Amino acid sequence: MSGDELADRYARLRRAAAALLEVTAVAEVSVVHQRKLDGLAAALAESGAAGATTRELVDPSLHLLCSRNYQGGAPDGAPRPFAGEAQGIRESLALDDATEEPPGEWPDVWDPALTEVQAMVVGTLLRELAARLVATGDPGGRELAVVVGELADEVLAPTFVGAQR
Repeated sequence: MSGDELADRYARLRRAAAALLEVTAVAEVSVVHQRKLDGLAAALAESGAAGATTRELVDPSLHLLCSRNYQGGAPDGAPRPFAGEAQGIRESLALDDATEEPPGEWPDVWDPALTEVQAMVVGTLLRELAARLVATGDPGGRELAVVVGELADEVLAPTFVGAQR
């Protein structure tokens, strides 16, 4: 292979890598793939490619993937850390508890909007979520797991499963 053929192949490879980075610039990718894409962008930047940028990492073991915070002014929103979400849920539940009627005005038997089976399914899913959050190893994940566990206990309390405790 001659020097010109090799140079041509390298040029095509650089164009393909730049096209890949351009296509994936708006996509959310896993942490492992993001690091590889950032390494590719750095390699292209060293070779003189223009416009190589690194993107923000969204680590699924530290951040929620289902929603983003758009109040900070970031165009694509900022990732929501588990600890921040746990604090927001606690504040919301505290506000909800503060606005409830005094204990004497409600019937003694709580009549949930969910059937007992539905409540047991929701409670089981919440416990599963709590276990998965603890498994992240992140302190914010553990904090959110405590909130989710408390919510699961509250949902399960009026059911047969809650009565067994």
